[in-house]
Amino acid sequence: MSTVFDRATLIELIDEARRAPSVHNIQPACWSLGGSGVLGLHADPERRLPVADSTGHDVRVSLGAACEGMAIALARRGFVAGPAEPAPAEEAAHVAWLPFERGTRPDALADAVHRRAAYRGTFAATDAAALDRVAGAIGPAGHVLIRDRARIRDLAKMADQAGDEFLRDPAYWRETWHWLRLSRSDPNWNRDGLNADALALSGIERVLGRVLMAPPAFESMRKIGLAGALISERSKIESAGALILFTAPVGEDPFVIGRAFYRTWLEVTSCGLALCPISVLSDSKRTHAEIRRLFALPAERRLVNVFRVGAAPFGFPKQLTPRLPAEELVFPRP
Repeated sequence: MSTVFDRATLIELIDEARRAPSVHNIQPACWSLGGSGVLGLHADPERRLPVADSTGHDVRVSLGAACEGMAIALARRGFVAGPAEPAPAEEAAHVAWLPFERGTRPDALADAVHRRAAYRGTFAATDAAALDRVAGAIGPAGHVLIRDRARIRDLAKMADQAGDEFLRDPAYWRETWHWLRLSRSDPNWNRDGLNADALALSGIERVLGRVLMAPPAFESMRKIGLAGALISERSKIESAGALILFTAPVGEDPFVIGRAFYRTWLEVTSCGLALCPISVLSDSKRTHAEIRRLFALPAERRLVNVFRVGAAPFGFPKQLTPRLPAEELVFPRP
C-alpha cells in the first residue's frame, strides 16, 4: 500500500479514529491529507466550550485522544504512527501533523476500540479479579485505583457538591443544555453531544428532563435549591466497583495527556469493565485540592480526571455513541 492516501482511505481511517472520546462528545477533530506519509489534525473552531472550558484545555485533551485513535487505526492497517508534530502557532485551527510509515507493529488495545464507550447508568456487581487486572494495567502509569467503599461514598458526595458549584453560573448550564439531546426528534440525536440513550435515562427521566432541564425551568429550580437533585449522580457513583484518579505529570501538554487518557480507557475496556468520567471532581478547585490531600498525590503529578469503573449490563455498548459522519470530518470541507 502506498503511503499517499486518497480521500476514501482517509475516510476509512477517520471512521475508526472518530470513536475516541471528547469532552461532552463535541468532536472537535478534523483530518486532512498532508502528503506522503503524513496526516493533518485540525480543530473545528465551532466545536468548543467557551464557558466550561474557557482555556481550551479539555478540547486539547480531546484532540490528543483523537490523535491516538488515528494512530491505532493506522496500526490496524499496517502502519506505524510517529510522534505528532505540533503545527506552527500561527495556524490556530491546525493542531499537528501525524507522520506514519509502513510497519508491522500491532496495537495491543486495537480490539477494545469498538467496545469502548462511557457507561452512565448504575453498575452491576463488579468482579474483584477484573479490578485486579485494572490495577495492574494502570498502576505503572501513576494512576490511583480506589476500592474502599467509604472513600467511594465520600467522593460521590463530593461530586454532587462540586456540581452545585458550577450550577451557580446560568451560562454554564445553557452551554451544557446545548449539547444535550433528550428527544429522538432532535436533529443531532445521532450526531454529537449526549443523547438520552448515552445518558442511560429512563422514560420518565427523558420526559421530565425535556421540561425541567431546559434553561428557563432549570434556572427556576436552581433558585429554589432543587436543580442539584435533577443532575445528581451520587447513587450511580456509589454503584461503581472502583474509582480511578487519572493523573499526569505537572506541566505536560494536554494533547499528550489526551493520548494517554484514551489508552487508559481502552485498558479498562480490555479488562472487561466500563467507565464514565466524573469531571466535576477535577474541575472544581475545592474538590481537586481535597482529593489531592485525601490520597496524597505526589507534588509532581496533577489530577486530570476521575473515572467511575464497574461492570456494565450484558451487551454494552449496544451501538456507537453519537458520532458525526466520517465524511464531515475531512478538512477542508467542500
